Amino acid sequence: MNSAVKLYLARLNSSALDEADEQRSNEIIGYATNLEPIGDIVDRNLRDLVDKKIRNQLSFSAEGAAEIEELYRVTLENLRLAQSILVTGDLQLARQLVESKVEIRNLEERSAANHMARLRDGMIDSLQTCSLHLDILRDLKRINAHIAAIAYPILKRQGALRESRVMTGRQIAAIST
Repeated sequence: MNSAVKLYLARLNSSALDEADEQRSNEIIGYATNLEPIGDIVDRNLRDLVDKKIRNQLSFSAEGAAEIEELYRVTLENLRLAQSILVTGDLQLARQLVESKVEIRNLEERSAANHMARLRDGMIDSLQTCSLHLDILRDLKRINAHIAAIAYPILKRQGALRESRVMTGRQIAAIST
């Protein structure tokens, strides 16, 4: 279905659409294009991780489960936000979605650090689920990156998107002085 939608919209682009309709068509194609790898991550990665957890009768520590659930909750909120952005084209919502990548990165880093601390403390649940925990965090972070990418065309159109997060030599020199 994803391919059929993209093909249909691509064919529309080759016809005589006005600029606004062509731009809207491209935004929908971009949305569909970003949903596809999200589905792949869920189908190929997260499903396998859940199967492994069930098959091996593993349990996350209460803290680890809460951390994963928090990142999952934020991921669902971001997906709902992306859907709203697709419908409304709202610049503030687009900015909010891309800015949430910082929160996602912080949640993932904090949970990974907490997990490692639990490992150092010898928590059996954390020892048994180490790779599962870290892989789920990684996959949820990747999903969020695809979700956030949905906002980029709107931000770009408004001139509100930087080319890179990487600091320039001049910026680094200013910090060093």
